[in-house]
Amino acid sequence: MQPNLYASSTIPYVIALICAVLRVWCRWANGVGLWLDDWLMLLALAFATGLSANLLWWIPRGLGRHVQTFGPNVQEDWAIGLFTAELTYTGVIVFVKFSILALYWRIFNKNSSIKLPVAILTFTVGAWGIAVFLLTLLQCIPTRGFWDKSIKAACNVDSQKFLFGISIPNILIDVSLLALPIPYVVRLNVSKNQKRVLVSIFLLGGFVCIASILRLVAVVTESTGPDISWNLINQAIWAVVEADFAIISACLPTLRPFWLAIRPKRSATNQSASSSSVPGLKTSYQKRAPRTWGASLLKATVLDEQDAQPFSGVNGAVEDDLRNGLVPDSQRSHATVLIPLSDVESGKDRVPGGIKVQSGWNVEYS
Repeated sequence: MQPNLYASSTIPYVIALICAVLRVWCRWANGVGLWLDDWLMLLALAFATGLSANLLWWIPRGLGRHVQTFGPNVQEDWAIGLFTAELTYTGVIVFVKFSILALYWRIFNKNSSIKLPVAILTFTVGAWGIAVFLLTLLQCIPTRGFWDKSIKAACNVDSQKFLFGISIPNILIDVSLLALPIPYVVRLNVSKNQKRVLVSIFLLGGFVCIASILRLVAVVTESTGPDISWNLINQAIWAVVEADFAIISACLPTLRPFWLAIRPKRSATNQSASSSSVPGLKTSYQKRAPRTWGASLLKATVLDEQDAQPFSGVNGAVEDDLRNGLVPDSQRSHATVLIPLSDVESGKDRVPGGIKVQSGWNVEYS
C-alpha cells in the first residue's frame, strides 16, 4: 500500500501547485494585483505543501505498515506524523473554503442576497477550523504526550471518533459551498451554453465532496484496533486527495485566461459579426475602415453598452474572470474584432474625403 501513499501525496499536489501558479499568472497577465481570495489560496497551498511533505516523511516511518514491524522510536515518529497531518489538513481545508467564499463575495457582491449566506458560511468555517485546531492540540495534555509516551499525559480524545466528528460538518459545508452560487449563475444574462459551462466549473468541487465522503467511509468501516498505522492508509490517501483537489477545483474558475492564451488564435476577419462583437466594453476604440485609396483612421468613442452587458449582476472588476478572462495586455493590444455597420452611429458611415465605409469595421482595441 505504500506506493499508493506515495502517489497520492505527490501527483495531486503537483496538479494543485500548477493550478495555483497559473492563478497567480492570470492576475499578473492582466496587470492587476492579487485579491483576498488569491492570498487565501496561497495560504492553503502552503498548508498543502506541508501536508504532502509530512506524508512523504511519514511513510518510511510506519504509515502503511503493520505496527508490529517497527520499534518504539519509529512509533514516536509515526505519532508526530499523524499529529502534523491533522493540523496541516485542517489548514488546507479552512483556507480553501475562505478563499471560495471571498471569491463569491467579489464576483456576486452586487447581489445583496448573497451577503448573508456568505457571512454565515464564513463564520461556520471559522468556528469549525478553530474547534478542530484546538481539539488537535488538546488531544493530550500536555500536547507532547500525544507522541512522547515517556511522559505522563492525559489523552482523553478517541482518534477515530475525533476524525468522524470533524468529517460530518466538513461535508455539509462543502455541499453548501457548491449550492450557493448556482442560483446567481442561472440568473446571469448569458447564453445557456455559457451558463452550463459556469455551473459545471463551480460544480467541479463535487469531487471534493466525494473524497470527503470516502474518507468518512474509511473512518467508519476500517478497524479501530491497535494496528493503527495500517488502518489509517485509506484515510490518509483520501485526506490528501481531498485537500489537493479542493485547491484545484477552487482555482479552475479563474484559469480561463490560461486556456484563452494557449488555444489557437483565430483571425478576426474569419469571424462573424455576431461572434466577434464584444459586449460591455466601455473604453475608446480605434475603428479602421477597409483599406482603400485615401482611407484614413477613423477614431470614435463607444459609449457604455449597458444593455449589452451580460454580467450586469456581477462585480465589474471581475467580468474578465467570467467572460473574456485575464488576457495579457500584449495580446489585447493586438486583438482585432469585426463590428457590424449597424453598431455604428448613423450618419458616420463615410470617412472624410468621400470614402464609403463598407459593411463592417476592423476594430483594434487595447
